[in-house]
Amino acid sequence: MGKIVKAFVFLLVFGVFISGCETSKEVPREMPKSQTPGSLNKRDEELRQDNGQERVSLQDILKEEYGFYEINKPMEDFEVEDLNGNKVKLSDYKGKIIFLNFWATWCPPCQAEMPHMEEFYAKYKDEDVVVLAVNSTSVELRGGTDDKAAEKKVKDFIKKYGYTFPVLLDRDDEGWRIYYQAGVPANYIIDKEGIVRYLKIGAFSGQQEMELAVKAIRTMER
Repeated sequence: MGKIVKAFVFLLVFGVFISGCETSKEVPREMPKSQTPGSLNKRDEELRQDNGQERVSLQDILKEEYGFYEINKPMEDFEVEDLNGNKVKLSDYKGKIIFLNFWATWCPPCQAEMPHMEEFYAKYKDEDVVVLAVNSTSVELRGGTDDKAAEKKVKDFIKKYGYTFPVLLDRDDEGWRIYYQAGVPANYIIDKEGIVRYLKIGAFSGQQEMELAVKAIRTMER
């Protein structure tokens, strides 16, 4: 069991019951409270007083309003394949802010957040930010082991909806064993130095929420 899992296993198991899908069956998620268009921009404006000093940190907003958990542990590497059969390691993306997403085609919250992920990816793909959507065989097949069957489901799904962000096949569940949190979707945000800064259990509510996470990580780089 990975170091990240050991530190947060209780938290993660608990979280699936409030915001995601179990790997064995689908359950509804609890949506974040702040979802109105522009609400995040307004909240961002309220962060600063007239003298320019922050009275509430970006980290506090992520935790209190969007249900992020602080991790602050080095990432653990693993190897997967992209949809073209190329081997990819998580460490290949070191130097970028990584949104590491675990998902399954059958999961409604995963389906709901993917348009936000696509919009976010299209905006930031030429910058120092990357979205990695990892599909693990046992999660996709709810306990099954046929990685070819899982691959077909994923490829059909991505082709149907036309998503362009990187989609990775975790054929032997290597990544899932490290970052296991009992349900999907789960979103880890990793900084450029390879430190896992946040875990979001459940789906992103929109592009603005993802952008706030980028801003929070960039403030740590200063």
